[in-house]
Amino acid sequence: MMRSDGRRRLRYWRSLAEYHGLPPTEEERVAEAAHGAAGPPEFPGDGVSRRRFLGLLGASAALAAGASCSRAERGTIVPYTKRPPEVVPGVANHYASTFQEGTSAFGVLVKVREGRPIHIEGNDEHPEFAGKTHLRAIADLLRLYDPDRLRRPLLYGKPATWAEADGRIVPLLRAAAASRGPVLLVTGAVVSPTRMAVLEDLRRVLPGLRHVAVEPLAGPGSRDAAVACFGEALTPRLRFDRADVILALESDFLGSDGQAPIAIREFVSRRRVEGRGDSMSRLWVLEAGMSVTGTNADHRLPVRPSASAAVAFALARALHEEHGIALPAGLSKEVLSAFGLDAIAGRVNAPRALLDALAADLAKAGRAALVVAGPSLPAEAHVASSLLNVMLGAEGHTVDAAAACRPAAGPATAEDLAAALREAKAGGVAAAIFWGVNPAYWLPDAALFKSAIARAPARIFIGLDRDETAEDCPIVLPEHHWLESWGDYETSEDLLSLEQPAIGPLYDTRQGEEILLGWAKALGAVVPAGYREYLKARWRREVYSAASPVPFESFWSAALHDGVLRRPAAPASPRAIRIAAVETAASAAAVEHAAPGMGLTLLLHPAVTVYDGRYANNGWLQELPDPVTTVTWGNPARLSPADARRLGLEDGDVVRLEARGRSLEVPLLVQPGQAEGTVSLALGYGRSTGSVATGVGVDAWPLMGTGSDAAGSPFLAAARLTSAGTRAETATAQMHRSMEGRDIVRSLTLARYAKAGFEQEKREPATLFPAQEFPEHKWGMAIDLTACVGCGGCVVACQSENNVAVVGPEQVRRGRAMHWMRIDRYFDGSPDNPRVVHQPMLCQQCDSAPCETVCPVNATTHSPDGLNQMAYNRCVGTRYCANNCPYKVRRFNFLEYTAAKTEPESLVFNPEVTVRPRGVMEKCTFCVQRIDDVRQRAKGEGRAVRDGEIVPACAAACPATAIVFGDLKDPTSEVSRLAASDRGYRVLEELGVKPSVTYLARLTNPAKGGDGHEG
Repeated sequence: MMRSDGRRRLRYWRSLAEYHGLPPTEEERVAEAAHGAAGPPEFPGDGVSRRRFLGLLGASAALAAGASCSRAERGTIVPYTKRPPEVVPGVANHYASTFQEGTSAFGVLVKVREGRPIHIEGNDEHPEFAGKTHLRAIADLLRLYDPDRLRRPLLYGKPATWAEADGRIVPLLRAAAASRGPVLLVTGAVVSPTRMAVLEDLRRVLPGLRHVAVEPLAGPGSRDAAVACFGEALTPRLRFDRADVILALESDFLGSDGQAPIAIREFVSRRRVEGRGDSMSRLWVLEAGMSVTGTNADHRLPVRPSASAAVAFALARALHEEHGIALPAGLSKEVLSAFGLDAIAGRVNAPRALLDALAADLAKAGRAALVVAGPSLPAEAHVASSLLNVMLGAEGHTVDAAAACRPAAGPATAEDLAAALREAKAGGVAAAIFWGVNPAYWLPDAALFKSAIARAPARIFIGLDRDETAEDCPIVLPEHHWLESWGDYETSEDLLSLEQPAIGPLYDTRQGEEILLGWAKALGAVVPAGYREYLKARWRREVYSAASPVPFESFWSAALHDGVLRRPAAPASPRAIRIAAVETAASAAAVEHAAPGMGLTLLLHPAVTVYDGRYANNGWLQELPDPVTTVTWGNPARLSPADARRLGLEDGDVVRLEARGRSLEVPLLVQPGQAEGTVSLALGYGRSTGSVATGVGVDAWPLMGTGSDAAGSPFLAAARLTSAGTRAETATAQMHRSMEGRDIVRSLTLARYAKAGFEQEKREPATLFPAQEFPEHKWGMAIDLTACVGCGGCVVACQSENNVAVVGPEQVRRGRAMHWMRIDRYFDGSPDNPRVVHQPMLCQQCDSAPCETVCPVNATTHSPDGLNQMAYNRCVGTRYCANNCPYKVRRFNFLEYTAAKTEPESLVFNPEVTVRPRGVMEKCTFCVQRIDDVRQRAKGEGRAVRDGEIVPACAAACPATAIVFGDLKDPTSEVSRLAASDRGYRVLEELGVKPSVTYLARLTNPAKGGDGHEG
């Protein structure tokens, strides 16, 4: 590819500056230096040289040697004199449990060492998650040990006892019960039948109770469309494993969606290619801002969200007129007459042939097609997608309403809560109770919230942290973390999952259900005092069958062991769509189609990491790079390159973003692939409480729509963007700018791979190192780039397992992020709509490791089973190894990030992995602690290590199973089979370093005549 100046343009690029051949910025040079590409940067503000730094490091080491090993601030040492019978010191226990987020409930397995949870993985017994879980579930372990957690009840900001708190609350509730006065209870979505039973028991003795189960990210469009089309507000189970063709309309089902782990696993199951004759599913994505799902598309069209409904209706018309697919009975074809592919092609700036190919793809797939609309779209887009699914026969096949998510309560939207608050403001309430929600932060109309609850005699908050809502409540009650709690969840009719505590309460807290049960009992209800007894009693009464051949206690113990209970579900016939709903939606879409907006459209969306802000105080998630932008610690507004040129804006410019009569100032990121005429902004940042969250990013919730402002969709609005005249630096993780012309990532189409003459380029390595012998094992890894979606779950799991430090935004900007594993993101093609390749990059465990030959103290050595080892107490921090590493995967901890942490933060550390002090080099070791654990167990049992028995943290977390670990000396192992694949290659193998990680080239499946790149 040639530039206009005649120089060759690289196929893969990471930034717009690199695409245009511009020199690196000063920030990029500093970041490259920190990774070892050049000399080290100076310390912020003090100009410390390498020699001076090593001198200071030696002095601090001497001081540490002379200090006491048992510092008072580390906490009290308690003798382990009464060890529980199931606990063996040094041996981990595992407990099945459940993590809830919104209407999703993730099955997890909690690893516990000496009574404290240290790591979270997926539950192998869970039929839907199949041993995988969400990255936010893994990271929520950190919240258990968050020093900002509430530790005791607070009355008007002062510590109190539970008796004192109940003494204030119960008389008010008793008076409200006697007068049948209104009591407002606001919770998150309730997917627990037993929690719902607690609420019903409380309602019986508190008749004025009004319960609003709200999820701020719940889209009213999907709910309203479901009711209009099918008469019931439910979310059907989407079966991506049955889909040959998927059309995603503004839907990030592989990224921010709550069911992403299931979607990733099922989606990849139809993309995995074992041989040249295999087929793949095809993914079409229409979206404004590039998402994780968009980066994995075979065809991606950047379009305004307002065009989605028109596109879907035009496709329905094409399916009927050009492919002979019948419309639903009673629907006239005149309803779709306003939508033609010619007009749509011009509106979305796409070739008509491409839209024809999409329609033909859907028609050919039939019932194996799946159309998915995202929660930010208005109701008409959801109706149009349902129409397509009904016409294609996907209802009952890829759209499974029989396994639908039916929450016990909710989810209501932010607008529903606003309506309840307006009623409360008008009539007053006896008490306002907020349990596990933070409307003071995410409700757009902050003044409404404050004025509505101001007149309540009791304002009560129940939660983990003293967040913005707790600040407005005189009575603050601390609840257990979910790892300290009991519970159950029913996300579908055929599945119940259990939650059990993996640790006793760390503080003087109570489970939220127990707080409500205590109030109900004080008001006269006959209920058990403890929630565990209440839960067991309901299960004995409503879940356990008297005809069961096993006693209840055995049944209960088995359910706790597995974490899930499977039940038969009644089959359901495919749903029939209501014609009136289609006619109404088509009329609304036709009006928008006839007069499309010409200004900027703002799209508000959840962050993949901190979600709606509930995880904003979690350093692991704040520092996890966004899969698309690689930005950490913030939420810049994303604008297309064309719009940036038109407005005269650049990366880092602070802009004033105006929408719905409100404005905020936010840094700008020029994002390749952003739809022209749109600006995207992530929610969940700009918190005002929490030692980690405060001041990070900007609060975008005030730009959400409520009332008349929410017409269409609260997530979409007309916007105006102007320069604020200042600049702000974003903390971007991927700063090393170029592949230097080397063959690091490889991508090709399925059609090219299937050709008989296809062969990958092989480069003969040149080396002076003698061949190495491995007597027993040679550990290696294989990573399938086709399967990897770039979600980042492996990065969080590695951080949790290996005590990897959080360094903060300033250090990230200087290139000093400590992640042992990163997901590199490469663009391919035009900046207006590039393709994307994700590549997990970690220590390659080279046989002829260049880092080992330059270490002056022999801190990095090679083991007999092929691991590049690190002796941390021997490292003196010369950084020669980082300079010599071609993969830039070695991390130097410039500052004291972890070693000085005290309880409770230090309880999260894995005792099987060294907590490194300042001044040493860190890197991936293939989770050597897990290798040794399995090897020792196999030796004790007198057997060999089985293939697949050792699973590093990254591989265990990967929902796509893109990472495979094993013994390369075993020719029958899975990793050996993948290493011998004709798609396999090793990064920079031409250097002769002999890496032990094999990458499988990424395959895409563009439609014939589409825009797939032949790589």
